[in-house]
Amino acid sequence: MENVLLYAEKLFANRYIISIKKAFTITLPLIMIGSIASLINNIPVAFVQDFLSSPVGGVVRSINGAIWLGTSAVLAILILWCISYYLSLEYGLNGMLGGLAAVSSYFAICITTADGGIALDRLGAGGLFGAMLIAILAVELYRALSGLRIRLGEETSEEVSQMFGALIPVALTVLIIASLNVLISLSGKGINEWLYTFLAFIFSPAESGGIPGALFLVFGIHIFWFFGIHGGNVLDGVMKNAYGDVLAANIEQFAATGDAYAGQLGIVSKGFLDVFVFMGGAGTSLCIIIAILLVGRSRYLRSIGKMGGVFAVFNMNEIMLFGIPVILNPLMLVPFLLTPLAITTVSWLAMNIGLVARTVADVHWAMPPLISGYLATGGHLSGALLQLFNIALGVVIYLPFIKRMDRRAAVREAQDNDAARLESTLVAVMEKITSSTGALNTDITGFARELEGVSGELGGVTGTLGEQMKMLQECTRYIENISGSVNDTNRSVQEVLENAENTARLSKDGVGNMESTTVRMQEILEATKSMDTLSGQLNQRCEQIKGILKSIESIAMHTTILSLNASVEAARAGAAGKGFQVVAADIKNLAGTTAHAVSDITELLQGMVKDTADMAGQCENSLQKVEKGQSQIADTNRLFEDILGSLQDVQQHCSTVLEFSGQVTRELEQVKGQLYTTNEFFGKTAEQTTEVGGKLREKSRDAAGMAARLRALDEETGALAADVLRDSSDAERQDSKRG
Repeated sequence: MENVLLYAEKLFANRYIISIKKAFTITLPLIMIGSIASLINNIPVAFVQDFLSSPVGGVVRSINGAIWLGTSAVLAILILWCISYYLSLEYGLNGMLGGLAAVSSYFAICITTADGGIALDRLGAGGLFGAMLIAILAVELYRALSGLRIRLGEETSEEVSQMFGALIPVALTVLIIASLNVLISLSGKGINEWLYTFLAFIFSPAESGGIPGALFLVFGIHIFWFFGIHGGNVLDGVMKNAYGDVLAANIEQFAATGDAYAGQLGIVSKGFLDVFVFMGGAGTSLCIIIAILLVGRSRYLRSIGKMGGVFAVFNMNEIMLFGIPVILNPLMLVPFLLTPLAITTVSWLAMNIGLVARTVADVHWAMPPLISGYLATGGHLSGALLQLFNIALGVVIYLPFIKRMDRRAAVREAQDNDAARLESTLVAVMEKITSSTGALNTDITGFARELEGVSGELGGVTGTLGEQMKMLQECTRYIENISGSVNDTNRSVQEVLENAENTARLSKDGVGNMESTTVRMQEILEATKSMDTLSGQLNQRCEQIKGILKSIESIAMHTTILSLNASVEAARAGAAGKGFQVVAADIKNLAGTTAHAVSDITELLQGMVKDTADMAGQCENSLQKVEKGQSQIADTNRLFEDILGSLQDVQQHCSTVLEFSGQVTRELEQVKGQLYTTNEFFGKTAEQTTEVGGKLREKSRDAAGMAARLRALDEETGALAADVLRDSSDAERQDSKRG
């Protein structure tokens, strides 16, 4: 049996089960306050319900309802966040981000109401199984996608870096689960609905009814509860299909006959299971309470038993299931399943053979046992006696397992006590060491003070040296800057001087060129004036020639007329006039030639007049160009004057640069003086350090004597430690004997 339990514990010691257990443990305070609020509102006592119906009691009921909504009604969300948080830590991930991704993913698959809200039954215990699976799935997806990170620079804060690093993994996790749920929802149901539909389908054979179906149904409810699933909610449809009308039919028949033992009455119904099997809640938790109070020795189990007993009387067992815990506890699996199955069988047999009246009344689920059995059987004492027997049977089944669990809890508490006792022993040892080494402590204290003084001196020296080093570094940087500035200034001055020389040379060349240009311009001016005079004279000669040509033209005309007259007279003279006729013809030819020559000369004269006019125009253009050239020469002279002024400014700047160089030289001399002072300081510091070293050597010799005393103290401490170990071993042997 022990080997089986060890194997089961190893099987349940994986990261998923560990995270689930931690989640149930950490939420226990909320489960307790939710159970208290629900208990107060559902106590099946008349005066309590009357009070809750009053105005003042209504306020109490509202407060309790609000507490229940904030705790038990959202238990699935609380457990979901805690599981995903702890599982993320198991993987070395950010637990907060893992929890947020899981919660968002679960909300994405929850059933929505007609108005777009979320169905409350999937947020409480009814949705625990789906919440646990989504927590595991979301964290696994988050872990698988954690490599897809947005990496920011090193200067980014850690919070912002984590936020952007988790942006893609968290978003993809929610997106994948939500998308998967939407695709599955095309079939008419989402992930959560199909999950619970599948679980209900597995136990659908229980719908056949009878004792086999009842046992199968009870087994299914409790196996679900063991894994944290609200078995009653999962198999509610199966229970209604198999036994939904049995209790109503029994009530109707009992009202007609008044016989609660009639064989025609049905045995198994929801009221039958609530009253005779689920006493104290699933697993007949009232039996666990009684077993703990009977044999429990550990403080933890007895405190859980006392606290949970109050709720178990009213059939509320959340504190028991999550506090011991029963859920996912391999040691409690066998009795948690066996007890309700055995009680179901015994109750069915007792009613079937007629020893106990059958269930013929609908009793409130929070009615305490014995009372509920009496009322459910129509006021027959046999119902209460059957409940009493069932409780005793359940206690007997639970006792060996509770003993084993209590023994383990007691061992853990004893180990805690041993640790406390060992701690007190060590405190005594330390007090003894302190008392036995008082003088040594005084010496050590004095030595420490002297060392503190020496350390203070060294600290002062070190601080001063640090300041001087900083000063030297600043001086070095300053000198480097000055040197760079001086070099730049020298280069600038050289460039300015070179430019000034070039400018002076160009100015000289410009002056020579201007002188040559002036001479040439004067020559051109004189030549132009001469040409203008010549062109005037030429125009006059052309006019004279025109007059001469007119005279020649007139003579030629008269000569022609004379030759014609001579020809006429020669013709009249006849043969005597033939010689004269020849002369007249020659004269005529001469007149024609003369006229032709005059025409040619006239054309030439017109060309000369035109050329003379062109020459006059060119002379005018030349005169204008000469005047423009003289203006340009004047502008050039002004430019040279500006250049000379600029050269004077450059000379002034060069003088300023020289003055600055002198200042720089003086500052460098001051820096040299500071460096000399620093060197002297370092020499003094070296002397002080040598003196401090001598003091430290003296203290080291004193410390050697103290070390001898400390060795003696170590021997005494070793003896005391051996006594402590001996006491611890004796305590462990005593505990093992008690176990």
